Amino acid sequence: MNATNADRQETDNMESLKQQASACGAGCACHAAGASSRMRWVIGAFVMAAVVVLVARALIKTDGASNQAQPAAPAFATAKVTGETPAAAAVSPSSSRTEEPATVTSTATEAPPAPAAPPTTKAAETSVGKNIGSISELNTVAASSDAVFVFLPGKEGASGTAPTAQIQSAARTLEAQGKKIGIFTLKTGSRDYDQFATQMAVPGVIAMVKGRGMRAVSGDITETKLIQGFVAASSAGGCGPSAGAGCCPK
Repeated sequence: MNATNADRQETDNMESLKQQASACGAGCACHAAGASSRMRWVIGAFVMAAVVVLVARALIKTDGASNQAQPAAPAFATAKVTGETPAAAAVSPSSSRTEEPATVTSTATEAPPAPAAPPTTKAAETSVGKNIGSISELNTVAASSDAVFVFLPGKEGASGTAPTAQIQSAARTLEAQGKKIGIFTLKTGSRDYDQFATQMAVPGVIAMVKGRGMRAVSGDITETKLIQGFVAASSAGGCGPSAGAGCCPK
């Protein structure tokens, strides 16, 4: 009788243990503490990554807006060229010598006939400085210059020598005053050349000042007239709300 009670009690204990085990199975919350912790860590990592991406995008937009807000650097104007420089000198060249040397004449009886030019005589120069195909190129090739002298040769087939010495002398005079001057030749046949040739006599020189205007010099091109052209171009209105139509580069 005692043995039967003992067996029945042991059986009841086993059933109780089985019920307790089934009440806390693999899907129960009592075994999910570790899995829940790992899930929270993964979600936190995703949230942190999203925050980093949003911050990076905000910084990129801020940099782009600041770059667009910066004013553009002064450029060479593309307005219509004005007429000849005035006769009165606004700035005197550094040298006091006359621009054109006096012509020496001699009688035919005293001077021997001039010898014929050798076949190796150098051809007349038709350009000075760097050749450009349009005025807009100056914003790149003359980006570091304060002003430029642009020579327009005579039309194709016309004779004429570039006023190289006069342009270089005027550039040296202005550079001695702290200005940086570029020297260029506008190619004949280009679109800008054809437009300027209808507004001024060619060959001629255009004095252009960055952020200001331009002035044409033609006819008897001298150092003094080139410097006068620079001063006149410097006095022209720059680009801005009060500037005339067509002053600023498009």
